[in-house]
Amino acid sequence: MKRPLFYGALALMPLVATAKPFKDGDVVVFFGDSITHGGLYHEYITDYYRTRFPEADIRFINSGIGGDTASGAMPRIPVDVAEYNPTHVAYHFGMNDVSRGNYTYTPTSASLQRAEAAQIRYRENMSALVAKVKEAVPGAKSIYFTPTPYDDTAVITNIPPGATGWATVNQQGCNTGLALMSGFILAKAKKDGAMGVDWFSTLQNYIMDHRKGNPYFKLTGYDRVHPRTLGHSLMAWKFLKDQGVPAVVSDVAVDAASGQATRSNNATVSEIARTGGGIAFTLLAKSLPFPIPAEAQDAARELGIEDALNRETLAVAGLAPGSYTLKIDGAEIGEWSSEEWAQGVHLGFNAKTPQYAQARKVFDETARLSASERILRGYHSARWYYGRRAPVDDVKAFAAWFEKNEPKKDGGFAQRVPGYCKYWPTYRQTREQLRADQEKARELGRPKAHRYEITRR
Repeated sequence: MKRPLFYGALALMPLVATAKPFKDGDVVVFFGDSITHGGLYHEYITDYYRTRFPEADIRFINSGIGGDTASGAMPRIPVDVAEYNPTHVAYHFGMNDVSRGNYTYTPTSASLQRAEAAQIRYRENMSALVAKVKEAVPGAKSIYFTPTPYDDTAVITNIPPGATGWATVNQQGCNTGLALMSGFILAKAKKDGAMGVDWFSTLQNYIMDHRKGNPYFKLTGYDRVHPRTLGHSLMAWKFLKDQGVPAVVSDVAVDAASGQATRSNNATVSEIARTGGGIAFTLLAKSLPFPIPAEAQDAARELGIEDALNRETLAVAGLAPGSYTLKIDGAEIGEWSSEEWAQGVHLGFNAKTPQYAQARKVFDETARLSASERILRGYHSARWYYGRRAPVDDVKAFAAWFEKNEPKKDGGFAQRVPGYCKYWPTYRQTREQLRADQEKARELGRPKAHRYEITRR
């Protein structure tokens, strides 16, 4: 059964009515931890905007760092936020602030007190972080994402052989702490008159609904922390829906009997010709369909994403009873009955259309550039990790300090130090080059005119 988009608790409207789609000239910084640093949700939001608003110059910045917290992010504001002069700053912290190690199957009074103290610190630190960002970038609008769930009820069967450490231990009860943090974030959004997005309930409800039929279903890896592709897709769709973005890619209706276009929403129809009971025309849409990752396509159909965010429809009236084939630029796309044509055919998820193929190129290029951006974020994470005790701005002095003070150089942050030392002296130029490459990717999303032919089979 197809569920409506964001069924159950996911159907809740955003807490405030001021959420609006981004516009030309906006710069959006996603400020967060590893779920932002290495995640995909901002990629998918970027894909939507590059295909739906190809003429708009909107910048999306990954400013996540794995392992960060609301307090740890404060020193990063000048470089990772303020230098971009953003119009919007989206905050996503909590998974590392919750103090996961204090949640166990057998909590002590001391561990419970530490967990409660973590809640207080999170509220204080998030408030302080937002205040410091507003001071550094006056006028930037805040967007608050709740933490995502910690899946402490998942049945984990894929722990790699020999794996040890926090990722292999179930911090039972941690999700309760994240639920409390989520409540605070949504209340803060309401108090601040800002956009608040309930990712916690979105993912938690989806998990529990699908676990009814499959006890092994999960959205994270074995670490129970990091959402995978489907989870990030749900996060992006929830954000876009709450933001009130337009659903229509193009909505066109023509009449084969009269040879006229009767509706052309977000598209231009020209060169119409009746063709022996069928019809042909040239269609130039103003948008491309929103590309969906392969791992999330079943969920997209289940949740009605085509209708909610990817509505590309074509209706043809005046056809004699029978079956009719659609060709675009000479390539066969599909076959539908005259009754189906009269009601309208949905093409948003049809992988055979040239528009879909073009959208996939946008998707692939966004993914390529995002992978490069994640590497740069890795260098920034080395700066963040060592910056509290080493002269990271002076690369030569830092390299000497690192050689002397870090005898073990096999840790994740240590392995990024050589790359950081090469990157940092020219980091602004590197970011400008990435910006230029992203602008080229935006050009890939400009729609093209195509010739449509509907002929009787």
